[in-house]
Amino acid sequence: MPGLRKHRPNLSEIAYDEIKEMILAGELAQGERIILEKMSEKLNLSITPLREALNKLAQEDLIRATPRSSYEVISLSAEEINDISDLREMLETFALKTADENLPDFPIQPFRDSFLKIKSNQSYRKFIEADIKFHETIIATSKNKKLGKLFSYIRNPERILMVPSARIEGRIDTAIKEHLGILDALEKKDVDLAVKRLSNHIQRVKSLLLEHHYGIKPSERQPK
Repeated sequence: MPGLRKHRPNLSEIAYDEIKEMILAGELAQGERIILEKMSEKLNLSITPLREALNKLAQEDLIRATPRSSYEVISLSAEEINDISDLREMLETFALKTADENLPDFPIQPFRDSFLKIKSNQSYRKFIEADIKFHETIIATSKNKKLGKLFSYIRNPERILMVPSARIEGRIDTAIKEHLGILDALEKKDVDLAVKRLSNHIQRVKSLLLEHHYGIKPSERQPK
């Protein structure tokens, strides 16, 4: 129709999408310095849209600005992993508790089929994609419409660790079993059991991240 224009991403949006994907896919590791000139050459973009994109990513806690106007991918401390995981547990279990009449619409069988098709020797990317979609769907099930934005804010930094974590031997098989257990509880319409299994799953992920990346075993964690 005349007068209607489709939104076309500008150069800073293109840079934002490209760099964010590189971070979340593990191509840019924790603490890795981003050199503007090299990134400009890689993306074939000028410095100005790159800087705008990096500043936006900094607002999302994926990038940290360093002295002399340089940038680096954030490095999550053990304390930050602990805090993010606990907030995830609060938000996701709250989502299930407040789903009410939305819960029967949860796509149980499609998720079950998706997880059952994933083999541990396949690309870890398939598992990560299914995992992200699964947890985002849990959040979307809630009747509280503000939950999604809060979840996205805390989930993005944690996703930096998803690639190295998914590569840990046995992790994908264990996570799939945990997801299937949550789906089984939802199918039975047992919200309390689903909440319990979801809570246990997130706490196991936290323990895995703390032990694998910082050598902190569950018995060594200090109570908050």
